[in-house]
Amino acid sequence: MRIEDFLEKREAFQVAILKKLILEGGRVSYEKLRKDLNITKASLANYLEDITIYLEEYQGDCQVDSDGVFVELFLTPHFSIMTVYINYVKRSLKYQLIDYIFNYQEFTVIEISNDLSISESSLFRKIKELNSLLKEFNIKIKNGRIYGEELQIRYFYFQVFWFLTTYEEYQEVLLTNQNQSLINGFEKELDIKLNDLSRRRISLWFMISKKRASVSKKAYKNIVQKMIPYKEDYLNKQVRKLILLYFSRYSIEVEEEESMIHFIFLTTQSVLSEKAFIEYDLVRSRRTPTALVDTLLRETILLYYLPTKPSIALERKLTFYLSQINGTLYFFEGALELKDSQEFMAKESKTWGENLQALSEQLLKTALETINESNSSRSSLEKLTLVEYSTVLSIVDFTISKELIIGIDLDLMEMHAEILTQTLMLNLKNVIGITVEKYREHHTYDLVITTNLSSRFYTRATETYIVSEQFSKFDLNQIKTRINELKI
Repeated sequence: MRIEDFLEKREAFQVAILKKLILEGGRVSYEKLRKDLNITKASLANYLEDITIYLEEYQGDCQVDSDGVFVELFLTPHFSIMTVYINYVKRSLKYQLIDYIFNYQEFTVIEISNDLSISESSLFRKIKELNSLLKEFNIKIKNGRIYGEELQIRYFYFQVFWFLTTYEEYQEVLLTNQNQSLINGFEKELDIKLNDLSRRRISLWFMISKKRASVSKKAYKNIVQKMIPYKEDYLNKQVRKLILLYFSRYSIEVEEEESMIHFIFLTTQSVLSEKAFIEYDLVRSRRTPTALVDTLLRETILLYYLPTKPSIALERKLTFYLSQINGTLYFFEGALELKDSQEFMAKESKTWGENLQALSEQLLKTALETINESNSSRSSLEKLTLVEYSTVLSIVDFTISKELIIGIDLDLMEMHAEILTQTLMLNLKNVIGITVEKYREHHTYDLVITTNLSSRFYTRATETYIVSEQFSKFDLNQIKTRINELKI
């Protein structure tokens, strides 16, 4: 599920235009924008007019201008486009529906129709559309309430609210005395230190949990089954004592499964620091599904980079990141995509090479087989997991890859050699893990880029690449491919 799925078609196109402008550096041709979005010229003109009117409330902080040839985006330095995205979603009827259901838990058709000022037919149509989106989370709206596993319901709301809640709202609304008390309890009893981001995430999760605690007949079947291997887990036992004690202080009756939900949240949703996780990793069982997957994937990655051996610190960081990703894959269903996963993977592949993308696919396959999940049709969570594996691999690749020294030696007239050398340096400067310089005699290079047909001239170079055509895209692609091969 993508965050734009909350929007109506017209508003979704408006957001798509803004995102395209951001990705294109703030300026894109009218024709390219129309073709990329697959819309008519008239439709694009209408959407741009809607955007102009919509952005008036930001009083010049955000503007979109068009002269019929180019479309440009202007943002003041202190303004974020995220503010616009958030307001688009908050004003959408689908979001207002799921927010209403969260706040009131149960509703009648008459109540919600009156409160949201919509007809009953519109209400039923929007609920049907929402249920289509919620299907991947394995939850649904039916008979005036939301149904599904309790963990899934909270997970869905957490993802939505985390995207839509501003920093100021966290400070003013969520960091209450009760929440501060719970956070301090976590730190003291679990002997951990939580940063500002973790505190905000816990506050939001606990706000959702307190609201859901009063709901009757909650479903826990899947979570109970999945938590069986964690029954004797040290951290699980500690969290259980803390959660049950905390709720009892506020006279809130909760089921035993409440502590399971909080344990899962703590260990999967970027709350524990790397230091806290490493200490927990020393005492956690190696037989739990997530610990087993963490080990398998870590060893797969380390084997891939042999004979290079990473530092102990990098191994620990690798295990820490994998634990977050694998825990989410094991315990949850569905994902709220804030960015286009396919576009992200394409950029990752362009930066790091297709070899890391193939390894990401292998890691996902291994993880799904280990936790007995089928990947016959890839879910949004699996797509997101693939992106996150790719990110982790990029971090490892950046840290341990061999730094290549590349020399450029062009046997051309001085002026032509100078401009082509500068052009090559400019095009290669964003390639990670290389140093590019003009060729110097008596220096050793991993790769020499040259126009000299006699490659034997470079006795101190491991490899040479002879340029076929000045400024050609073919040569540039070939050079980048060779660099990726040399880095392995």
